[in-house]
Amino acid sequence: MRHLVLLTICLIAALLVVGCSAGTDGASLMKSKCGSCHAVDWITDAAADTRADWEGTVARMETKGLVVTDEERATILEYLNAEYGAE
Repeated sequence: MRHLVLLTICLIAALLVVGCSAGTDGASLMKSKCGSCHAVDWITDAAADTRADWEGTVARMETKGLVVTDEERATILEYLNAEYGAE
C-alpha cells in the first residue's frame, strides 16, 4: 500500500511538471495568449511586413490587457516574424 501511495505521488508530480512546461513554443504561446481574444486565423492573416510591425502590434495588445513575460514576448515575436512576417 505504501508503494502505491508513493507511486501515485510521483505520477502526479510528473504530470504537473509536464503540464507546466507545455505550451512554451511560439505557436502554443501565440494561441494561448493572443487566441484568448482573437481567432488564430485572424492573427495569422494579419501578416506584418517586419519584426518591428509585430513588435508594435504586441505592444499595442499589452496596453489592451495582454500579459506576457519578456521571454514569452520574445518567443511570440520570433514565431510571428518567422512564420508570418514578410522579411
